[in-house]
Amino acid sequence: MEPQKKNKPNSLVIILFALIALMIIVYFVLAMFFPTIFEHMSTGDIQPVPDK
Repeated sequence: MEPQKKNKPNSLVIILFALIALMIIVYFVLAMFFPTIFEHMSTGDIQPVPDK
């Protein structure tokens, strides 16, 4: 019995997932140590609809 080839995902897919995870971790670290950076980001607050 010869060893079967493992179904390995493409290296590009692995790099992409690693980058996304790294960006999320970096975001949380920045948000913890530098909260002033994210103060001016829009958070989707409810705004009144102007009458036309």
